[in-house]
Amino acid sequence: MSSVSRVQRHFDRDAERFDAIYETRKPLYQRAVDRLRRVVVERFHLVCALAPLQGRWSVLDVGCGSGRYGLALARSGAARAVGLDFSAAMIDLARREASAAGLGERCVFTQCEFMAYAERETFDVVLAMGYFDYLRDPLPHLSKMAALCACRLFVSFPKRWEWRVPARKMRFLLQRGYVRFYGKDEIRRLVAAAGLRAEDYSLIDLGRDWILVAHTGRPEAPTTSG
Repeated sequence: MSSVSRVQRHFDRDAERFDAIYETRKPLYQRAVDRLRRVVVERFHLVCALAPLQGRWSVLDVGCGSGRYGLALARSGAARAVGLDFSAAMIDLARREASAAGLGERCVFTQCEFMAYAERETFDVVLAMGYFDYLRDPLPHLSKMAALCACRLFVSFPKRWEWRVPARKMRFLLQRGYVRFYGKDEIRRLVAAAGLRAEDYSLIDLGRDWILVAHTGRPEAPTTSG
């Protein structure tokens, strides 16, 4: 079984438990464990604060998981939110949540790998949170995201030098999965290779992760995408 398949199986198995990280009402022991993964919630609040645009705008969430970002941004005014994930369990959960929230027409969740996504639609906002952790060759993915992004791009990169790294490495080693980490200079080289200029992006230090916030060269006013 490939490392990608192992990661996919991991998220299929733990979809609802992972989604519970975003919840505040849960058992005390889960709250204690989830404090170690608080970056998941912190980057969610960061993106939800910075992503919304004026007028009509659209979102592509790569590695969308249970669809939290797409649903939240639809509530913040996005006319269209598309989420992609290779985990069937995550997509099922996202679709259920969209239906329950009455957002099924604006939020579309599809099970597929991002590099196989062939639609030519562009999006005003593109994001990938917790996605680059599992890529052996991240450049094609970042380049494609930049090409599909009309305005704002948000990407998380787990830090190479951080106290939780050994535990994450061990966990994935035991699962025979794959996880990678990034230095700040490596991210800068990767972003430059994807065609983004240094003056058009910033890296926000969120503790465990670096968060790339980039403007992809088009005006801040939204471009109608869908």
